Amino acid sequence: MNPDPYPHPHPLAELVRIESDPAYRALFCAELDAAIQDRFANRTAVVAEAQEAAHRLRALLLHSEPGPSA
Repeated sequence: MNPDPYPHPHPLAELVRIESDPAYRALFCAELDAAIQDRFANRTAVVAEAQEAAHRLRALLLHSEPGPSA
């Protein structure tokens, strides 16, 4: 049995609820803000890891001894 792709009677029912119910809108916005902050923190951490890896690679390439050619 396949779940209904539209669990609400109308595809925009969630949006209508967000627009019409102030308490639900506040909850939705708080959860959205938290998700955005979490995504930004994850992105910042990944960028920092990539920058550190690039720094280590640069240092390795600049300070390594030349090896034999294959």
